[in-house]
Amino acid sequence: MSFECIKKYEDNYDKYVLIATSDKIVLPDYLSKENKKLAETIIKKNKFTAKSSEKISMTLVNNKKIIDFIIIGLGEKKKLDAKNIRQYLFDGLKNITGNVFLSFANKDLDDIDVIAEVVEHINYKFDKYLSKKKEEFLKVSYLTDKKVPKLIEGYELAKISNIVKDLVNEQAEVLTPKELADRTVKLGKEFGFDVEILDEKKAQKLGMNAYLSVARAAHHRPYVIVMRYKGDAKSKYTYGLVGKGLTYDTGGLSLKPTDSMLTMRCDMGGAATMIGTMCAVAKMKLKKNVTCVVAACENSIGPNAYRPGDVLTAMNGKTIEVTNTDAEGRLTLADALTYIVRKEKVNEVIDAATLTGAIMIALGEDVTGVFTNDDKMAKKIIDASENWNEYFWQMPMFDIYKKNLKSPYADMQNTGVRWGGSTNAAKFLEEFVDETKWVHLDIAGTAWASGANPYYTQKGATGQVFRTVYSYLKDNKN
Repeated sequence: MSFECIKKYEDNYDKYVLIATSDKIVLPDYLSKENKKLAETIIKKNKFTAKSSEKISMTLVNNKKIIDFIIIGLGEKKKLDAKNIRQYLFDGLKNITGNVFLSFANKDLDDIDVIAEVVEHINYKFDKYLSKKKEEFLKVSYLTDKKVPKLIEGYELAKISNIVKDLVNEQAEVLTPKELADRTVKLGKEFGFDVEILDEKKAQKLGMNAYLSVARAAHHRPYVIVMRYKGDAKSKYTYGLVGKGLTYDTGGLSLKPTDSMLTMRCDMGGAATMIGTMCAVAKMKLKKNVTCVVAACENSIGPNAYRPGDVLTAMNGKTIEVTNTDAEGRLTLADALTYIVRKEKVNEVIDAATLTGAIMIALGEDVTGVFTNDDKMAKKIIDASENWNEYFWQMPMFDIYKKNLKSPYADMQNTGVRWGGSTNAAKFLEEFVDETKWVHLDIAGTAWASGANPYYTQKGATGQVFRTVYSYLKDNKN
């Protein structure tokens, strides 16, 4: 266990950390008068003012014991919010290991959830395939006067974030559609939600031809994963979640270049996001009814691969001209959305997908694109992101974009013109939600860190977005 809350000072830790603001550095009472004077001298000599992410370390003799005493700065109190506190704590703690006693100089900044999340986040490393594993970890005993809940939300969600990251970071040869289905079944048993697996034959009977065409050439066969959580037996309202589940994407016959394929293990980031959301909803026992669908498959090449120029008939009966086999995610989502709306009869639906490179051109790697047919629903989701170190931005969905999807051979094509690519993809998905309230989250940039994001020490999966979706579900009144 990397995090625990305690009610009193103890003197058996490797390091002692104080979190302070620049308004006034109040040294802790566990330091003797002599040590306080010495610490004040060191602080003054080094011109330490507890600016954001600033840190100072000193060795003291306290109660006849040598201790390492560290102060981490948060900057001005009036400028602090949950996002920057999280970042500054991460900056200050990320290189500290061992058993740490941690406290706030300002008790009104006491936030158990944020501290717990940051500690677990720092400790994560996907080193499964490295001969040298991570050996040193940060273990925090946090001094707090607050009543500690049985389940610390920040800590539980941080551990689930690690599950999400492990799924996305796992190599595609291991995490096949079948393996993703099997792991979801195990998670359902562990966290408390039901899982139904639909094999290829069942998907064929349902008419999920767009999805199955993408999977056609793959050695590893496709599986539809349906998760159901019934947290409120009295309510008739069911939230729907859909995650893009491409466990690997070669681009199909519209083959990707090698550099673009290197990170295609992350193309099931949407699936991992929504599986993580289901784990969180069940773990925290939300009084909500939630159903999640993932149409898992690989997009491969082979003699049976679907082709540019093919016309597919989706589950809802609409026909699609394939103009690019590398625009496969929207084809799988089309049938998954139809399934959850028409078969599961959800009242609203959120999908998450590593869908377009265009969203990264528009918003960069740190912002999730939000597309919707219901602005009020989208605003609630964006508001929910304020609880976390996550950034969301609503994108346009004007009907003028529909002209970009016109085809002379079918009801629509699966790619539009080059311009407005992320909205073209979203307008395509909109064709498969009927009149249901719907929000599409394009997480192509935010599911995977290239190394530029200051909140991630390791390249790879970020575990973002599921906590925002969880907060939206938790706070919504339906």
